[in-house]
Amino acid sequence: METLRASVIQTRCGKRFDLSRALPFARNAATPYGLHNFAVYRANGSYYIKGYNTGNSETMLDAFELISENEAFQYLNKR
Repeated sequence: METLRASVIQTRCGKRFDLSRALPFARNAATPYGLHNFAVYRANGSYYIKGYNTGNSETMLDAFELISENEAFQYLNKR
């Protein structure tokens, strides 16, 4: 697999997004990093992307997936 720039991520379904152009929607950036970390972004106007940590203590987010708008709004209550 090719190496992606730090701001370009690939979702589990293979779609790529540049998070430097996405709007942060909700997040938990608490340290130390671990399973509790998440971030939700709105990208390209209509996509919601959830980034989360799979247990990696070296980085805040290491996995990404597309989610529905309803699921994205549920994360606003988790702040």
